[in-house]
Amino acid sequence: MRNPIPDPGPTRRGVLQLLALTLAGQAGCGYSLRAPYDTNVRTVYVPLFRSVSFRRDVQLQLTELVQKEIEKRTPYKVVSRLEDADTILEGTVNYADKNIMVENPENLPRQLTATMQVSVNWVHNPPLDYERNRDPTLVSEMVYFAPELGESTLTAFYRVAQNLATQIVDMMEEPWSAGEGKD
Repeated sequence: MRNPIPDPGPTRRGVLQLLALTLAGQAGCGYSLRAPYDTNVRTVYVPLFRSVSFRRDVQLQLTELVQKEIEKRTPYKVVSRLEDADTILEGTVNYADKNIMVENPENLPRQLTATMQVSVNWVHNPPLDYERNRDPTLVSEMVYFAPELGESTLTAFYRVAQNLATQIVDMMEEPWSAGEGKD
């Protein structure tokens, strides 16, 4: 038996309710469909990070990972010349060390930590007035590793550098309050 009442499809009232719900959701909740990055910046110059620690070449590894993370996760392009950049991301490795957490019965290290602290400063090119005297942001990371499981100091510091690169690029996003009123 056929249904005697035909389906009228979406009604005008239903469409208006859906439109009103969509507009109300966009107006006051603070959500946005745009990327959380400054649209005025297109290029970033990342010079080789400096190092004041005694551990060799951690700044080389960290610089490379930060550059790759910027290219992978942001709309910014990393440039090789300072003159071509809208902004500059500089950093200094202040501390890089490993420490024993647990020893085995033969006094050999069972579990260690690899720790690194970096100070980072992201400024416009040329720096704006408020950026000239701003203190750098300190970022630190610690990773546990176990030589008995085949983990080396080199791989531990690589993981530390990866985590730091992720944190540094996360800081390049605009703060939530900065996006108010732009859309």
